[in-house]
Amino acid sequence: MRSLSVELKLIFVVVAVCVAGSLVAARIAGEIFEKNVEEAALATLQGAAHAFAAQERSDVEKLGATLDALLANDELRAAFLARDRERLLAAAAPLFATMKDRDRITHWYFIEPGPAPTVFLRVHRPALHGDVVGRTTLRIAMETRELGAGKELGKTAFALRAVRPWFHGGKLLGYMELAEEIDHFLAAMKIHTGDEYGLLVKKKFLDEKAWASVLGPRSNTWNDRPDVVVVDTTTFTEGIIDFDGDVESIPDAGLALGEIERGERAYVRGMFPIRDAAGRKVGALFVLHDFTRQHAAVGAARLQALLALLTVAGACAAVIAVAVQRLLFVRLARLRRELEAHADEAMLPQGRIVQLRSEDEIGRLEALFRRVLHPSRARDEPPRDAPATGSGR
Repeated sequence: MRSLSVELKLIFVVVAVCVAGSLVAARIAGEIFEKNVEEAALATLQGAAHAFAAQERSDVEKLGATLDALLANDELRAAFLARDRERLLAAAAPLFATMKDRDRITHWYFIEPGPAPTVFLRVHRPALHGDVVGRTTLRIAMETRELGAGKELGKTAFALRAVRPWFHGGKLLGYMELAEEIDHFLAAMKIHTGDEYGLLVKKKFLDEKAWASVLGPRSNTWNDRPDVVVVDTTTFTEGIIDFDGDVESIPDAGLALGEIERGERAYVRGMFPIRDAAGRKVGALFVLHDFTRQHAAVGAARLQALLALLTVAGACAAVIAVAVQRLLFVRLARLRRELEAHADEAMLPQGRIVQLRSEDEIGRLEALFRRVLHPSRARDEPPRDAPATGSGR
């Protein structure tokens, strides 16, 4: 069976190399596309952390402005100076009801000054007073004599607190504190971005008994995870808060958790550390961002890149094949014809042949060269009707 010509072999090699190169290039391009889109998605996830911080700053400003207005209230100041708890409550209760309905303010404290400051009145829980306050926000207000604000964990959830010293006539009267639960943060962020959010807190910062009493036995999620608990979420979609690591090890820049697909939708997940007013990493904010459109765009871009590269590879292979045929094989054919003509003119014995090393063009050309250059090394050609042997005899 006659072997393939060198020309066809070269064409096959060129085509195979071009196609393989195209496939590798398409894969690399696809990975680059995917990486760029994932980086863009991570930027979107980081935007969620910025949105959370912006929401916190906005609410701190609201609490601070409200405190300023309350500290200027003469009726509240007179009742506090007189240490008349019932009079103070009567003056504060209507204001607190308005703030609770309008501004989501859920806690209001009047705090006695001193090395161990104590609660003089909780407007939201008047029966409970006289306990020492050791919160970080109060300590900041005491040390700086300015507004102390930040997120602090209670027994079951976060509260955003703002504390301001209460001065009158240059004298420190005490401290006033306002606080709000932050459960509305995630809902507000979802309305703004369309993303889903979840807030995790390490169990060591919470009270298990208080948690169980708030949620009840049917909704108690304390044992769902070994060291953290979900304190708030905008969705119960499976996978949004799947994380086995330590939230205290999450970098400040956030951590991308990759993609997940659910039906025809694709999502990218990420998480960011949540710090309390003392700067401790006490939890994490999870973000689930709908990535479907970008995911589909990456798939389409990969297919388009592959088709484009295969087209280019085919064109390159064709150009190379034409170039090799004209620059090499046309000249080899011409050289062979000239050598055959020379052999005929030199009247080399026709009954003598040179053994072929291969059946392609190069092998036949090599045999022709040896026949012309070394006619004495040619062997007898066996009769056409005689079978050929390994010795040639």
